[in-house]
Amino acid sequence: DKAFEGPDKGYEVREAAHEDNPEHAFTFLENKPLVNKLRRSILGPSNLGKLSDDAITKICRQLEFWYADGGMNESVEDMVKMAEKLVNQSTWYYDLENEHSSPKVPKVRFGKTELQMPIVTCGGMRFQCTWLPDFIPILRPSRESVLNSKPQENIKMCVRACLRLGINHFETARFYGTSEYQLVEALYEMIQDGEIKREDFLFQTKLPPAKKKGFLKFWSQSWANVGDKLGYIDLCSLHAVLHVDDNLFESLEVLEGLKKEGKVKHIGFSTHGTSEKIMAIINTEKFEYVNLHYHFFGSYHGEGTPDTTGGQGNLACVQRARELDMGVFNISPFDKGGKLYRPSKDTALTIGKDLTPMAFAALYSWKKAGMHTISVGVARPSDLDEVVEAARLYARGDSTDELLEASEQRLLDLAANKLGKEWLDKGLLNVPSMLEEVTDGVAIGHILWLHNLLTSYGMYEFCKDRYLSLIGASWNKKKSWEENYKAISPGNPGRAYDPDVDLTKALANHYNPELALQKVKEVHEWLSKDLSDEDLDKKGWKKGYNLTVWEEYPGEVDSRALKKIFMQNLTGGRMGMQGGYGETYRRSSSNLRLSLSGQDQEEVD
Repeated sequence: DKAFEGPDKGYEVREAAHEDNPEHAFTFLENKPLVNKLRRSILGPSNLGKLSDDAITKICRQLEFWYADGGMNESVEDMVKMAEKLVNQSTWYYDLENEHSSPKVPKVRFGKTELQMPIVTCGGMRFQCTWLPDFIPILRPSRESVLNSKPQENIKMCVRACLRLGINHFETARFYGTSEYQLVEALYEMIQDGEIKREDFLFQTKLPPAKKKGFLKFWSQSWANVGDKLGYIDLCSLHAVLHVDDNLFESLEVLEGLKKEGKVKHIGFSTHGTSEKIMAIINTEKFEYVNLHYHFFGSYHGEGTPDTTGGQGNLACVQRARELDMGVFNISPFDKGGKLYRPSKDTALTIGKDLTPMAFAALYSWKKAGMHTISVGVARPSDLDEVVEAARLYARGDSTDELLEASEQRLLDLAANKLGKEWLDKGLLNVPSMLEEVTDGVAIGHILWLHNLLTSYGMYEFCKDRYLSLIGASWNKKKSWEENYKAISPGNPGRAYDPDVDLTKALANHYNPELALQKVKEVHEWLSKDLSDEDLDKKGWKKGYNLTVWEEYPGEVDSRALKKIFMQNLTGGRMGMQGGYGETYRRSSSNLRLSLSGQDQEEVD
């Protein structure tokens, strides 16, 4: 439970710590021989002084997990080795002082763009002030207050940390609330102060496809943020593309004109769509790069949808993009690829002690799938700790292949054992996508994928998030299929299981229609309600550890709702979604630092 505690909400008033409710009841700290060994070695005063509050909290949560659930409670040596690994990956910023040992993130050719792309991209989806779009009158926060806010200072720290590591690709979007202009302002100030030059970084933003008039409106809003300050956009993407249609081609025509003017350097698209739709967009051969999902644990909304080659998921799309020499950007492998900063117990244990789940996911993207860069939604500088470790492992070349292969094989073996080999091989094949009328919008393949993840790896929190997004999808039963189809969200296509929809025809080509329908119903039963920790333990879906130490400034992405966003802005941040580095977190991390050092553990005010 302590390993999975958090994230801290800066505005939350917690119960005061007392003897029966210690603020840090980490059981590994009760092992005196272990703690003494840690203090004499890797957690001595010198290293403790280097570690940030975030790093100390994350390290202790992971040590607690391996001590309580990972079988290390009998081995002081194994725990010390684990602590050494975690401390080393959390002090990367000290290595930056020495140019020869600097852990710079490698760069690769980004397809036909010919850009040198860092294998890690800073995603701007988690550090902005608010999710409320910056063009909504009255409700939108004042630009002056946003640019003088704590989140803006945090963005500057994140940008500086990324640049020092060689992560010089920054990605945002028109509909990421205030992110676009906040990120531009941070980069512009650094240019004005002489810290960087414009050519030192790559800037990407994304605009939704629309009819020409509507797209020009989106463009004018973004260009007003970017034009005078950055001069041009390195990578301009059509955002959340779902169809090859008039909107796509009219938007492309505008972008091609802007490219001739020098305002846009390269044109691509991003997508959360189904595999066959993504393949169709790639095959237009109109784009230089693509942002899409392909992860070991699944292809997000592409998982369980036909890929046009006889398979399912987005691997075939990645391969086709590479054939066309497109740059390939992997969207959110740590979040939409399994919420791996909060892994389940079985996920963490199966990947093993030599790789974190996040390092595994990154290496899989680079080495197995051949993707050029992965996006990391950086909410705080410490979010780079695990990424830097993954990049270090990648830079070692073939020496990490054995670790990656071993972890992958254990995961595949566990899935085969839990699901059965036949279901593992065939369970997601021959299922129509949610964009076919026979499904009436029910995301059958997506739901079956969630069943696989729950059954194999106990990934309850991730699957719950994903299924709630399907439950919340807009669908009006009084309207026709055509009317509902036009209203399908390009960022979240499909809806949850509906007992009023007969899926017999939709599952007619599945190798085992009865079993598939049973699994769809089970997912709805499991995920349409909240399960207690006791329920999760009974099902074997135990939580692992939590690396979210404090809630990101705009609020947790998957918990956002319009009501909360509006309330946040109407009240100047006093109500609605809130995040940030709060006083409760300062106090608890300081007390943890004291307990690790062996000093008097009185509360720090």
